[in-house]
Amino acid sequence: MASAFKLNLFTPKGVVIKNLECNDIVIPTIRGEINILPDHTHILTELSTGVLIVKTAMGARHFSVTAGLCRVLKDTVTILSFTSESAEDIDQARAKSAKAKAIDRLSGKENLTDVDLIKFRRKLERAELRLRLANLK
Repeated sequence: MASAFKLNLFTPKGVVIKNLECNDIVIPTIRGEINILPDHTHILTELSTGVLIVKTAMGARHFSVTAGLCRVLKDTVTILSFTSESAEDIDQARAKSAKAKAIDRLSGKENLTDVDLIKFRRKLERAELRLRLANLK
């Protein structure tokens, strides 16, 4: 039985984590959170927007993830996420501002197209996630 496995977390902007030794990961998926432990079965699943919790020998780390894929294969977990940030990198003032702007746009003061509604709902969801993540530091 393996005692640890490696985590890789990539976004279109680059590498967030490469070969991080971990022993437990909680991943938000479209069907709910899944917990990955050593010797987990191989899977491929779609990510949902949420907090990725990574437990290492040095303690827990938290990252945001939004839309993407997660693959568990042998002793490696690879996550491809549209965006990702660590709790330490969150700018709370920027996240609060983004949340306020999204709420304002969604308030109904102006007519939005369906595309705009989806866009601003996603912006609101990401801003709320960032604020929640910032509180986990």
